[in-house]
Amino acid sequence: MTQNLSIRWLDPTGVVIERMPDSVMVRIRLPNGEVYEDVQFARAFPLSHAQGYVSVLRREERDKLVEIGMFRTLDGMPEPSRQILEEELDRRYFTPVIEKVYSLTEEYGQHRWDVETDRGRRVFYVRNWRDHVHELSPVRYLIVAVDGSRYEIRDLNALDSKSRAWLEQLG
Repeated sequence: MTQNLSIRWLDPTGVVIERMPDSVMVRIRLPNGEVYEDVQFARAFPLSHAQGYVSVLRREERDKLVEIGMFRTLDGMPEPSRQILEEELDRRYFTPVIEKVYSLTEEYGQHRWDVETDRGRRVFYVRNWRDHVHELSPVRYLIVAVDGSRYEIRDLNALDSKSRAWLEQLG
């Protein structure tokens, strides 16, 4: 079976992205007249190039996501459409920044994190450090919780000494 690995580049001008009536689902209308319902958006490079290379995905049978195409840039997209697309991306990539660690304990084979973030206090669980905490740089980390939510430590050295002490237990 041969797969087509070429990317279909989408033109952001003339695109209409809208919420479907009485639904949380999103529909996209391409300038050529194609319409896709229940679409999702994903960044190809969420950390290094967050404002470009946005993939448009639709759900097929058995919940398989298939790419419709990709925007190299969002420049030129009509403002109402761009606003909905950015709201959807913000929801997908919601990543609170950890500012303080109150405690880091083990419960039932998982690490329980009690932290203060830029979005308020949170408690979440991580299965293990090696598989779910990703070093983005020597001082920056992305943490993926059991429920799939993400948290970021932007600068390990900027945390207070107690927070760093909690984290050193994991290393």
